[in-house]
Amino acid sequence: MGRLDPLVKWSGSKRSQAAAILASVKGSYNTYYEPFCGGCSVLFYILNNCPEKFKYYVCSDLNAPLIELYRLVKHSPDDIRRSYRHLWTELNADDDLERKKAYFADVRASFNERHDPRFLFFIMRTTTNGMPRYNAQGEFNNSFHVTRNGMHPDTMDRIIGEWSSKLNEFNVVFNHGTYLGVKPGPNDFMYLDPPYAHTKGMYYGSIDCDALYSYLRELPCDYCMSFDGEVEGEDYTVHVPEDIYGERLLIDSGGSSFRRIIGNGKIVHVKESLYCRFSRQ
Repeated sequence: MGRLDPLVKWSGSKRSQAAAILASVKGSYNTYYEPFCGGCSVLFYILNNCPEKFKYYVCSDLNAPLIELYRLVKHSPDDIRRSYRHLWTELNADDDLERKKAYFADVRASFNERHDPRFLFFIMRTTTNGMPRYNAQGEFNNSFHVTRNGMHPDTMDRIIGEWSSKLNEFNVVFNHGTYLGVKPGPNDFMYLDPPYAHTKGMYYGSIDCDALYSYLRELPCDYCMSFDGEVEGEDYTVHVPEDIYGERLLIDSGGSSFRRIIGNGKIVHVKESLYCRFSRQ
């Protein structure tokens, strides 16, 4: 099994679920589409473990700096390596916690003003629990992780290299935009991981569920969609129209970092729903 070291952590990452999600996808398809790509953990699992399922790969997201980050990693890995090493070294010049908090805040403010993907990468690697959080104005507002220094640049160099190699080997295309701009064909497959109904306040942007369901009804391709499930055995599912899927699975997500952040610090056990519609299998 290939390595699964994440490039960035992301709220609702499917790193722990990727194998189970792909186990439901039988046979092979032309193009793999992922319109809410986030941390790209499902994509990276595919590239490392079962690339024979797809010929082409197209990922997209509403978060433009995130898409630019992936493009930078693919085409200019040394650029992002140098930037991260420089920022990390300045952050960790000494152990003065107040200075480090102020430095992080300055980089975060620069990101919110300029939307530079290099700054996004740094703050994602040094923010609390490595998780993104945006306010209603689309500004990154999570704080500095005071008990950690951020991943060492030597380790980060390796991870960036692994991602860049895979993204180029399979020529993954990254597009900025909403799911509405994704137009798959009948021989394609789509994996969707939209913002969940019970996790508002963390994601970049929001989702109109009725519009999403209408979009899914018109899709000519097979697809799977992750959505709200169970937390500690308590049902958090929302109504998903039965005509848009053929089967609903519960996928074990283990301990939820998101729940730890918004709750009382306790890691809780989560199972998430996977709604699947297959016409070719």
